[in-house]
Amino acid sequence: MEHKGTKRLETERLILRPFRLEDAESCVRNWAADPEVYRYISQEAQTAKDVYDWLSTADEAYASPETYYWAIVEKSKGEVIGEIFVDDFGSRNRWCELDWKIGRAFWGQGYAAEAAAAVIQYLFCQVGFHRIQAKCCVENSASERVMQKAGMTKEGILRGYFDAKDGRWRDVAMYAVLSSD
Repeated sequence: MEHKGTKRLETERLILRPFRLEDAESCVRNWAADPEVYRYISQEAQTAKDVYDWLSTADEAYASPETYYWAIVEKSKGEVIGEIFVDDFGSRNRWCELDWKIGRAFWGQGYAAEAAAAVIQYLFCQVGFHRIQAKCCVENSASERVMQKAGMTKEGILRGYFDAKDGRWRDVAMYAVLSSD
């Protein structure tokens, strides 16, 4: 396995690339500040200041070849509509976990699955991961569909996996795909 970091990827409708400071406005407008985007995760929606502060330090993160964090840019408008990134990885066993967020105005159009498929291809073919996994709250059927469309197989349910913002313990569905699939 050879870490290569966040490289520019392109699909039919999307460009996946490193974030830039000038992305702040479209991030806030399209997804980062929308509480509905964060409905099924433990994170909170971000303020414009949060987004600016985070993007101000992005270059430092991208200096590491172990950073895999893409802005999802819709080609037709040139707007950042979401993010996709490797959230965790076990280098010794060559696995990683993929996560994404897409703005509500772009839900149901296949963008997340298109981005996930491109990143999965890159992580298998260019970096050399053996296993890529993703998980979501069992209530989040849209995210489950993204995983299925991206070629992942449901492996099971992790019961009481995380404490949601509402104080309830949530079950999550675990999906994965292997390089040999």
